[in-house]
Amino acid sequence: MAKSSRSLSRSNNPAKRSRLRNAIAHIKNWMLSPQAISWLQLAKMAGKMAIAATISLVIAQGLRWEYPFYAVIAAIIVMSSTHGSTLTLGIQRLIGTIIGALSGAVFAVTLGTHPWSLGLCVFITIFATSCGKFNEAAKLAGYVSAIVILSYNHSPWLYAWGRLLETLLGIGVALLVNKFIFPAAAGVQLRECLFQTLVDLEKFYRLVVNCAFTGNYDRSYADALKISIIRSFGQGRELWKEVRQGLSNEPPEMRVNPAWEFLIRRIWEHILTMEHTVLARQQDTFWQMLSPQLTPLAQETQNVMLVLATAVKSHQPQLSISEMEVALTNATEQFNHLQTTHQSNYPIDELLRFFTFFYIMEEVGRKLQRMAATLNQE
Repeated sequence: MAKSSRSLSRSNNPAKRSRLRNAIAHIKNWMLSPQAISWLQLAKMAGKMAIAATISLVIAQGLRWEYPFYAVIAAIIVMSSTHGSTLTLGIQRLIGTIIGALSGAVFAVTLGTHPWSLGLCVFITIFATSCGKFNEAAKLAGYVSAIVILSYNHSPWLYAWGRLLETLLGIGVALLVNKFIFPAAAGVQLRECLFQTLVDLEKFYRLVVNCAFTGNYDRSYADALKISIIRSFGQGRELWKEVRQGLSNEPPEMRVNPAWEFLIRRIWEHILTMEHTVLARQQDTFWQMLSPQLTPLAQETQNVMLVLATAVKSHQPQLSISEMEVALTNATEQFNHLQTTHQSNYPIDELLRFFTFFYIMEEVGRKLQRMAATLNQE
């Protein structure tokens, strides 16, 4: 009986080990998924905010400051994904705090604490800050000025000075935490952003081309991709600004060529034009008949987008996309032949739409070639 139980246990061990290996493989695959990576980034950001808030509170309480929560608020609000963007937000908050504290103290001393003095102070503070081109700091300046007028106990100047010190503490702690805990340079973030943008552009391009050749179009999926791409462009705009300001923490030879900012946006605009063209077409059979001539170019374009996405993310310095030139040349030759054999058989409007679609496909391919060339110059 004992022997049979031991043999049964041994027979079950391979099955248990197999299930364990499958579970481990499943966990590893999930950890590499976009969702897991996104959650990890969110967890890092939340962790940095929590650490900065805690440190700010401990220091402010150790210094026996009256309102330590202002330091905590500043540390949380200015924390961003990169050191450069945190510094930018910190400067804006510092400017707003200085202007608001000064104006609040002035109005509290001269006009006292009244609803009409508060309203006048907030109006003048926000208006003057905005006129001074400190648009990001204007609302904060108005908020701080109102706090000074409403909350000071003895001297508005001392109260304003305390708010300024607490804000400085929160900003300083946030900068130090962002620099030494889960540091993320703008250059690295920019490469991640460009990677995701190209991946989404490839999906959008594939949808549009499939619509041109089959007539099928998933509008809801296309709209979701558009939102994601627009969000990436917004994030990328701020990261490009940091890189131009020298806040990327990368040597110049390692930075992404600035031409990418223009080229990738032009590709986005080209694909939008392609989408409009195919959705306005009237004869599916005409487009389907000519799809064999354009399919190789479309497939190669999609491949190059994904190759470029991987290359920019991984700092790959040398990239060969010679197949793109072959696909462009073959497609152009076949298209020129089609122009002489099919023009008289279809309405001019339909031909013009198809010609537009093809020429924009060519432009997308040429832009990708330029992106690869600039990548090789890094």
